[in-house]
Amino acid sequence: MRLRRWSEIASPNPVWTRFLSGLLLLLAVGMTAIYLAIAISRITYPYDLDFIENAMLLQAWRGATGQAVYLPPNADFVPQVYMPLYTWIGGLLLKLTGPVLWPLRLISLTSVLLTAVILYFVSRREQAGRVIAISCAALFLAGFRLSGGWYDLARVDALFGLLVIAGMAAAIYGHRTRLGLALAGALMGLTILTKQNGLIIAVVVAAYLIYVSRAKIIWYLAPLGVLAILPSVWLQLSTDGWFGYYVLGIAYASPVDPGRILPTLTREFLGAMGGLIVLLGLAIAFQLRHRSQRSHWLLMIAVAVFVSVAGRASVGGNLNNLMLGYTLLCLSPALAAKALSDRTGNRHLALYLAVALLIIAQYVLAWRSLPYAPRQFVPDATMRASGDALISYLASTEGDVWVMLHPAYALWADKAAAVHIQSLWHGRQRGQEPLPPDLIERISTHYYARIISDESPYFETEPQLLELLDQYYRREPLDESLSPRTLSGIEVRPRSVYVPKGDSGGLP
Repeated sequence: MRLRRWSEIASPNPVWTRFLSGLLLLLAVGMTAIYLAIAISRITYPYDLDFIENAMLLQAWRGATGQAVYLPPNADFVPQVYMPLYTWIGGLLLKLTGPVLWPLRLISLTSVLLTAVILYFVSRREQAGRVIAISCAALFLAGFRLSGGWYDLARVDALFGLLVIAGMAAAIYGHRTRLGLALAGALMGLTILTKQNGLIIAVVVAAYLIYVSRAKIIWYLAPLGVLAILPSVWLQLSTDGWFGYYVLGIAYASPVDPGRILPTLTREFLGAMGGLIVLLGLAIAFQLRHRSQRSHWLLMIAVAVFVSVAGRASVGGNLNNLMLGYTLLCLSPALAAKALSDRTGNRHLALYLAVALLIIAQYVLAWRSLPYAPRQFVPDATMRASGDALISYLASTEGDVWVMLHPAYALWADKAAAVHIQSLWHGRQRGQEPLPPDLIERISTHYYARIISDESPYFETEPQLLELLDQYYRREPLDESLSPRTLSGIEVRPRSVYVPKGDSGGLP
């Protein structure tokens, strides 16, 4: 039986279907416009919106300037625990622009927009009409708020999501040809080179391809190995094992907290993504009834949700982990639309109405189910002025400075950037190992003329660090005019300045 597209189903009540289609298109355009307006305002903001952005900028900048990245913990630099592809690409751009954030954010925004395009074309390929396909893409963009505002940050998540869905699409639609298999392998190799969790997804895709392609799997595995395994082996050997120390040993040191699994499933998936979950249920019910129309995307959605739940439920797992699962769930309207094909009359109209209302409900959930307001994600003039003032203060300070959670501010003030304190905390086995000797020496010899602290939990308040600082420096409050705040993740802002004991004062 040929499945009819959404656009073909105008009866039995064309007035209702036209009205619902028009409403869905209007909502899709509105949500897309809102997201783009927010994203553009964030990309052009010169300072970090999330404190990890600062660390990612410094890591990309080291690549741009030819400096080593995977080093033992030291006073100058400790890498983030991500795989290197994102910062490699960022480093190429920073060679042209200098150490600024917008090129890294542009990578993420481009990835988000390309992901929306892929969602549209996959939905069309799954026999959804244009309205549903557009809704799938717009639902993804509307999830910006649901995932805590991480879409366009200088972080790996958006690029990772793009490579995942592109690699899955290449495997599902191209597994009959060698070129399609090679493309899937290349994309999955780049996925692993972006984030370690890509390995789980690549293995599931390999199992799927063994089932559907069997002997031709080598065309998938060969490019995957070239693009993921060979660079990883080279990095491991060329860094004397420090690459593996960070991306494996440190990255997986945070265990899954069983107590966080149920809230992640109930509050964030069944709650914040409830409309998509119900639509997925409709799709599963339809495919159980029509096995000849089974979609392999159900497997891909399952593995994406698993990766998201595992990441979110791990100790320290934040809302950015929801992005991958939410991305794949945005295909649910397209898969559910197939259920319309075997309905006629009032049954068809009722199901048509249900699908449309569930899409609308998901828009509402994406913007209201979590305690955020859209304006929270938009940087304002006060934040920009505070960032400018902090740079001026640092530039006017004689000697080196250490802005512990935002060390790029020193770089922007034409001074050397010291280690990012969160990276150092992670690199020391979550603060379990001693502080690096060179950092202890710098603090004890008043190497830094000023040390700026956000007093953030864990990173800047661990006892051995505070004891060392209190021995050689005195702490003074930092004026709020020098204190730009962040907007995504843990909200932090500079609060204190440490001045060497014997110095006349901290603030100008």
